[in-house]
Amino acid sequence: MTAAVDAEAAALVYTEAMRLDEKRWAAWLELYTEDAVFWMPSWKSEYETTADPEYELNLIYLKGRAGLEDRVFRIESGDSVASVPLDRTTHLVGNVLVTGGAGAELHAAASWIVHTYSQRGSATRSGRYDYVLRRGPDGLRIAFKKITMIDDRLIGPVDVYHV
Repeated sequence: MTAAVDAEAAALVYTEAMRLDEKRWAAWLELYTEDAVFWMPSWKSEYETTADPEYELNLIYLKGRAGLEDRVFRIESGDSVASVPLDRTTHLVGNVLVTGGAGAELHAAASWIVHTYSQRGSATRSGRYDYVLRRGPDGLRIAFKKITMIDDRLIGPVDVYHV
């Protein structure tokens, strides 16, 4: 990959983190393709996560941008118990690396830490992101995002902006 492609992929990953922290939901949704998958598998064992989101347990699995739009609707309307009151977040994303792909589709990975605070207290979670980024008329968009947490035990609610 070229340095320009690496920089473009990194900018998309960083932009997503900032939009989540700023609660700019419509702008965040614009970063995703219509057929996007947002997946956070659960841990099967000490070293293996679930591999098939259709048939195994997931912490989050949203198929298609419509699933993401539904989450945003619930967050904004207050219909999500996990989001009332809405937590403050800070996403720290690093080690963004294009790992493969060619042409209109790139594969990328990154490390992340998210600190959240609300009336319920604070939490810090971390892990790895794996992306499939697709180039369209408006530039790179997220077609697939897999969030692997290093923790295998969750304390408190977890929603799309917590990871």
